[in-house]
Amino acid sequence: MTVCNAQSRRRLSVLIPNHNYAAYIGQTIDSVLAQDYGPIELVVVDDGSTDGSVDVIEAALDRAGHLARTKLVALPRNRGKLGAINAVLDQLTGDYLITLDADDLLVPTYASRCIDVLEAERATDPAVGFVYSDCLLIDSQGEVIDRGRSTPFDADLLDQFSYVPEPAVVVTQAFLDVAPFDETIRVATKHHKWKRMVARGWTGHYLPEPLFHYRMHGNNLSGIGSRVTAEVAQGRRGERILSGYWTTAEA
Repeated sequence: MTVCNAQSRRRLSVLIPNHNYAAYIGQTIDSVLAQDYGPIELVVVDDGSTDGSVDVIEAALDRAGHLARTKLVALPRNRGKLGAINAVLDQLTGDYLITLDADDLLVPTYASRCIDVLEAERATDPAVGFVYSDCLLIDSQGEVIDRGRSTPFDADLLDQFSYVPEPAVVVTQAFLDVAPFDETIRVATKHHKWKRMVARGWTGHYLPEPLFHYRMHGNNLSGIGSRVTAEVAQGRRGERILSGYWTTAEA
């Protein structure tokens, strides 16, 4: 792996909240380790898992010697995704941040591509606080099902649809400025975060490239996995506009 200009780039924090995803978390961490960007710090929060996730995480972090920093925080009880994020806000030291679901995968160029675009956009418009992309939908075994599309940034549209995916690359300070997050919200957690940022005056930039793999299975909190896999089983394949599957925080 070649890390792009590790000495001259800004530090990236990758935060992975995990709850009972032992089957996937090792692969998710490996996708972070394969990034061609550096320096990266990786913070994994195990949110009260009971399936042996901590052992899998520790084994994966043993492979992370080339990262700038790694940290595992194991919570004694389940607090939910936003609670897991809140638990480590004071430990994030990167200039940029990716919150990565514990069952998804980044392509090796994800960080470098998104950060290059983010920095270019901010050079002309400092209000741009995050960059997000399309994805490839994969099944529980990692096989590609279809392509998932987002949509160009529109603040008004965000009132109606949740269309910004979780692993958007965000300016860390912009993220921290709207934290801590409401831990009573257990569904549409990402929409809650983006709505707060946009209300504070931040905007996003859409990159129409499939730069991460979004895993479809029966345990996706939004219900997207069950819906998409059922549609594929019925022969309904093709590109999907993901906002049609993600609920909003107000729903």
